[in-house]
Parts: sequence; structure tokens; C-alpha cells
Amino acid sequence: MFQLQKAEFIGWNLKRGSRSFKKITGGMALLLLLLIVSACGNSNGSNGGANAAPTAAPSTSPGSAVNSSAAVPAEENETQTVIDAYGETKVPLHPKRIVVIGLEDVLLSLEAPLVYAYGFDGYYLEDQLKKKNIMLSGSADTNPNLEAILAAQPDLIILQKYFTDENGYAELNKIAPTIAYTPDNWVSTITELGKVLGLQDKAQKVVDDYNGKLKTTKEAIVSAVGPDKTVVFMRPSEKDLQVFFPSFAPLIYDKLGLKPDDSIAEFQKESPDDWGINTSLEKLPSIKADYVFAIYGGSIDTEKALSKEKEASTGLENLQVWQSMPAAKYNQVFNVSARTWMSSGPIAEGEVMDEVLASITGKR
Repeated sequence: MFQLQKAEFIGWNLKRGSRSFKKITGGMALLLLLLIVSACGNSNGSNGGANAAPTAAPSTSPGSAVNSSAAVPAEENETQTVIDAYGETKVPLHPKRIVVIGLEDVLLSLEAPLVYAYGFDGYYLEDQLKKKNIMLSGSADTNPNLEAILAAQPDLIILQKYFTDENGYAELNKIAPTIAYTPDNWVSTITELGKVLGLQDKAQKVVDDYNGKLKTTKEAIVSAVGPDKTVVFMRPSEKDLQVFFPSFAPLIYDKLGLKPDDSIAEFQKESPDDWGINTSLEKLPSIKADYVFAIYGGSIDTEKALSKEKEASTGLENLQVWQSMPAAKYNQVFNVSARTWMSSGPIAEGEVMDEVLASITGKR
């Protein structure tokens, strides 16, 4: 959905143009845990979620490897070669215990057999993951918990690339075959993972359902307010302002029948980045959009951090520069959740569509 390159990668909590990668180190503790789990095994329940019984380790021999785009009947120990964001990896043809780190939206939509996922208190997918008895990381920290992942005994790990670096990727591969994807285009990711997991039909249905919802939502918005209404998507704070561009948020600016406000073109002239601009609150009067959607905080901020950010910005909407925006005068500035609006996947984007429709038309 959104592709913030300098201020916040999808699913990351990077703000104000900063970027940092956390390296993972395994060392002797990881090797010891690998030996313990290998020797002792683990016999849990069998509901397909976090308590599902472990399967035999997948074969990594090249004898029966196939390309991920070819779906053929195979024995459980056969592998396929997958080209991902870091290179080539041999993965099982029929994984039964999948760990997902940062691509939960896509894997939930595919109804893949998950045993462990990234998730914490307030995460927008927390309830859905818990309902399926999937073990959660329990922290907003994007640095993968190797011990917990190892204990889940996965036969495949699916990773959002920006959650780690090549060293972290290598450490995860010591636990189970790991494949990584960027969050830039969830449609291509779900299509590829559908091939890898033998869920092509499910992946296509998710994409078709999404496109159908997009069409009906756009039609409802245009029918209610016409085809020429303008919009700005931004993140204000008590100190400065981020304004996001169409290349970062095409759903908001291009796909729902709304148009970028004229101020967006002016901001683009001032910014070296294509995701958006960090600018001053003094620029608020230049925003003449019919509708403004504003988020506070980051997509994976803790509840405490989000509350603090919102509280610090409560006085912002009383400032004269804020009230100078036409959208503010007509009560058409809508505060929306960074949880979904800064996340990527069919579930997140479906919720965003509902929120835009309800805000503009009063309908869902």
C-alpha cells in the first residue's frame, strides 16, 4: 500500500527521515538451543496454530527442487527453489509450520498454517492472530526473537525484508529456510507466496475481492461527492509536519476517486524524496484540500507512545494555522489510525477504504 522510503518503512516505526537496521547475533546460545530442540523435539496440540505438532525437518537436498512458480505433486520432503529479496533459498513444497515476521496481513489473508507471528498489544492484527492460537512475539521490537522462533519449530520463515539485515536473515536461516519480501507491493507478494505455498487460488481470490471492494468504494465516494474532491494525507506533530505524496499513498490519492490537493505539487518541488516531505507547521495554510486525513505517531508505536503523541498534539488543532485550512473550517479533517494507514496488505487497505468511505459519506 504505502511505500515510505525515508521516513517510515512499512511496518516500521521510523520517523522524521531516520533509518536504522538492528543486527541479530546468534552465537553459542542459538546453536545450543538448536541442539536441544533437535534432540528433544516438542509434542504440542494439533490445531494448525501455535500448538500444532512439529513435522519432520524438510529436506534441503537439491534432488527434487523445483521453481516456486511450478506447482506439482510432491512428497513432504521435497523442496523448491525460491528467489526472494536476498537471493535463492530452498524451501519445503508443503510447509506446515510457518513463522511470519512483518507480513502477517498477507499470510492471514492466505490462511497459511502459522505457528508464530509478529504481534503485540495494540497491533492491528493482534485479535485475529490470537483467535487462531498463533504465538505472538509480544513486543513492538522488530528485532526477531530467535529463541522464541526456534521454540516454535518452524519449517519455513517468511520475513518482511526491512525487519532485519543480511546478518539477521542468515541467523534466521539457521533455524529454518527463510524467504524475505519487501512490503512495497502486497499484490505481487501474495501472488508469489500463493505459488510458494500452493495457495494460488486463494491468493487470486484475495486480490479479486480486494479489487471488487476498491471498485465499489470508489463508486460510492464519487456518487456521494463528485469526481473532483481533493485530499491530503499527513502526519502533524507539535513541532513539525509530514505530508505524504501520491507515490507513497496511491490508495488515498489515486484509487478512491479523490485527487491530490494543489499543495502536493508545490511540496514535491521542495522535497528530494518521493515518499513525502518533512516541513513546518507554517505550511498548513497552503493546504486547501477538501479532505485531510491525519495520523499521529507510528504504525508500531506502543499504546503508551501513541497516547503521548496524541496528547502532545491536542493543542495543535486550536492553532490559527490549523484553522486556516478549509478542511478544518468545515470539520473535514479526519484523525485516522497509523496502525492501518501505515501498514501494507489486503486487511489494512480494506480497513482504510472503509474509513475513507465512512469519513466522507457517513456510510460504510
